[in-house]
This record gives sequence, C-alpha cells and structure tokens, in this order.
Amino acid sequence: MNLVRAEVSRLLSRRFTLIMVIGLLAVFGVTAATTLANSTRPSDGTWAAAQKSAAERRESLVRFKANCEAAFRDDKESAEAMFADGCDAAGDPADIKAAPYLEDAFVFDQEIRGLTVFLAVYLSFFAFVVAASFIGAEMSSGGITNLLLWRPQRSAILGAKLAALTGCVALFSILFTALYVGTFYLIAYTSGWPGDTGVAFWGDLAALSWRAVALSTAGAACAFALATLARHTAAALGIAVGYFLIWEAGARIVFEIGGMLPYDPYFLSSYLSAFITGDLTYWHGLDGTGDLVITRLSGGMVVAGLTAALLAAAFANFRRRDLA
Repeated sequence: MNLVRAEVSRLLSRRFTLIMVIGLLAVFGVTAATTLANSTRPSDGTWAAAQKSAAERRESLVRFKANCEAAFRDDKESAEAMFADGCDAAGDPADIKAAPYLEDAFVFDQEIRGLTVFLAVYLSFFAFVVAASFIGAEMSSGGITNLLLWRPQRSAILGAKLAALTGCVALFSILFTALYVGTFYLIAYTSGWPGDTGVAFWGDLAALSWRAVALSTAGAACAFALATLARHTAAALGIAVGYFLIWEAGARIVFEIGGMLPYDPYFLSSYLSAFITGDLTYWHGLDGTGDLVITRLSGGMVVAGLTAALLAAAFANFRRRDLA
C-alpha cells in the first residue's frame, strides 16, 4: 500500500500531468462557454414555432406511412423496392416532440448524449497520453531501475505503478464526468431547456458515463503496457498514431477502393463505437434481413481482451528483460 501511495504521489506531482489536466479543463471551459453563449431561454414565440415544426413533421410521417401502405396494397413487389426498410422506418409520429425543434436553445436531453460521447473520446486521449508519459519517462530515464535497487520485486513495482495510474485515472474520470454533465445541465436549466429527464433518461446517461470512464481507464492501461514494452513515451504514442493513420485511415481507403465490403469488423474503432454508443449495424441484407451487427457486449469484450493481452505481454516482458 505504501508503494502505491508513493506512485500516486509521483504521478500527481509530475508537471506533465498538471499540464494535461489544465488543457482538459481549458477545452471543457471553451466548450461550456460556447454552449452558454449560443443558448437562450426559449420564449413563447420560440415554443410556438417549435410546436408548428413538430406538427408539420408528424403530418409528414403520417402521409409517408399512408403512401407506403397504399403502395404495398397496389403493388407489393415495387413497394418493397421503393420502401426497403418498411413503412415504419421513418419513425412514429407520436414520438415527435417540440423540444428538438427549439432554435437557439441548448436542449439537454437531446444533446448531452453526443457531448458525453465526445467526452469519452477526449478522456481516453487524455488518459492514454498521461499514462504513456508516466511510465515511459521512468523507463527511458532509468528511474525504474533505481527503484528496483531499493525494492527488487519487478512485478510488485510495475503492478503498483499500474494500480496507482488506473486508480487515479478512474477517479479523475468519474469526478470530471460529474462536473461535465452537471455543468451542461445547469446551462440548460438556466439558459436553455432540460427536456424530458426522467428516470430512464438518467439511467441511460449514467450507463454511458460509466462506459466512458471504463474506456478512459482501459486507454490508460493500454498506454502503460505499450510504453513498458517500447521503453519510451514517444514509442507508445507513435504506435497509437501509426495504427490510426495506417490501418484505421489507410486500410479503410484500400478496402473501399477494392470493394471489399463490409470491412468494419477489422477495425478497432468499430468495437469502440459499439461499446460506447450501442450496437453497431454495419451491413444490411438486401432483402431487409440478415443484418450484421457488432454488439455492445462484443465491443466491451474486445476492449477488455486487448487491454488484458497488452498488460500480460508488458508484465511478462518486464520480468525477464535487462533494464540497464
């Protein structure tokens, strides 16, 4: 426990960690300030315009469904080609509310989910860089070698560093997410519109927030493992940047040009997206059946499996190699 506390102190006292926290808070401050500046409390006139837009949308959906059903009655084969997704694909008119049509107003229940997905990405980036720097600096400078002279237990030393890092990242992510969501709710409450924030809404948002925290913690663990294997911060960051530039960007272009579809299961980003936002349908059967889906569970399993594999390799390699 004393070793873990020492590593926590070491992590929190690093100048780079402080700089990254300040940067994260600065980006958050700019985002919140921009949202506040562009949001106004909806007036009676704004509500009337939103109600009118919602009514027009409901009427449009009713007409669409009526035309679709008429087409199926007249010529089912042609209708199946024209309305491949069915007559209910456009949505239920009863689900159309006025709040999404409010202009110049930040509607909390409509926009916070997208903002939280952005938070998950940014927290993961923050955690990855901080973690890579934390262990990479000690590996390249020889600091960890000096520590082993005092306590020659490699697994214990590396485990304490990992526990301190992931614990701090998880705690910080939880606190920052609470601040983030609370701030945007306050903006909506004072200068926008909270929307329909019932129990189901808060439950879904809490689950999304916990997945964002889990992803940032996994990102920190993966960066820790990569920097341990590569023995340098820059190498760990280079591996991550190289993967996304060469495979996630370059390989997608090659697959697209070659017509090799679907290619989504071959990219980590597909599983990350499914884990955070929900089941990802990446291929629709031509007859409306046989859809291919990456589920949230499979996305989470890939994230967990990748993290475990990298950590296992890092610990195995650290235990047997020469650190001089």
